[in-house]
This record gives sequence, structure tokens and C-alpha cells, in this order.
Amino acid sequence: MAEMNAKEKEEHNKKLSWVYKEFAGAIAVCAAVYFTVRNIPLDTETLKTPQDRLTFTLRWLFVSSLPILFAIFGVLDVRGNTKAIDPLQGGAEHLVELPNRILRNTIEQFSMHAVGLLALTTYLDENCMSDIPVLVVLFFLGRVFFAIGYKSSPMNRGFGFGITFMPTMATYGYVLYKFITTYFLKF
Repeated sequence: MAEMNAKEKEEHNKKLSWVYKEFAGAIAVCAAVYFTVRNIPLDTETLKTPQDRLTFTLRWLFVSSLPILFAIFGVLDVRGNTKAIDPLQGGAEHLVELPNRILRNTIEQFSMHAVGLLALTTYLDENCMSDIPVLVVLFFLGRVFFAIGYKSSPMNRGFGFGITFMPTMATYGYVLYKFITTYFLKF
């Protein structure tokens, strides 16, 4: 890693401070959404079998996939309204760099989110399945805030990223814990 001079270090610390504030805000939003969506009356008592729970989760994952569609439309909008319409002609690919980054990050986050939710579903009983819509709503909101923030300034993408990433990491942590305790520690 390259050394930073005093001015670069000061600028870096300002940016890092901003990122911490964005993530703190994301934590607050995650908590608010969790307690709000968790209290929406959903009938999960009927989800007795693993097949029922996986079906429920797959249906909710459809909602999680919508930001990918929106991101594709973002790329198409730029391509259809600029010289970037022909990617092989060259000279205008810089115009789609931002929407492509949003699309790529959304696909990356969705793949982790989807795997995490499907694995989580195998460990939840019907009483805890209301966590699935909470995680989907957080993912969806996070992707919307990520795209809006990124378009305003790359430094503003952390809030939406945090709303997307932190619940996914919590899901991964819980699933990893359950996996280890189930298969290795035999709890």
C-alpha cells in the first residue's frame, strides 16, 4: 500500500469519517425496518415443511431481484440516449461506467443475498419465517439507496451498501453458526 502524505491522510480520514456515518445511519435504518416489517402480520404458521419455506423464500427473492432489472434499465437508458449505444464503436463507454458499476454491484450483492436466504430458510421454523420479508425489504431499500447515493456522488453509496451488506453478513454469520453446530459440534 502506498504511503500517504499529510494532506492525503487528512482527506482520507475525512472520507473514512463520512463512511462511518453512512454505516451508522444504515444500522439505524436496518433496525427501524426490522421492527416495522417484523410486525406486519404475515401468516407463516402454514409453512410447516421445508418445501413450503423454500417456496415462500423463492417468491420473496423475486422482489429482491427487481433492483437488478432496474439497474439493467439504467444501463439501457444511457445506451439508448447517448453515443454509447454502440459499445464496439468505442469512445463513449465511459458514459455507462457508473450504471454498469451499479448493475455489477447489485448482481454481486444479490448472489450473496439469495444464497444466504435460501440457506437460512433451511434452518428456520415457520415461526421465524417472517425474517425473510424483512431481509428482502432491507435488500431492496439498500439497493435503491445505493443507486441514488452513487449517482449523486461515489462517496454517498455507503449508506445503501450498508443496508444491503450488513443484513447479508448477519445472515451468513447465523447460517455459518448453525452449519457448524449442526454438522461439526452436533448441537
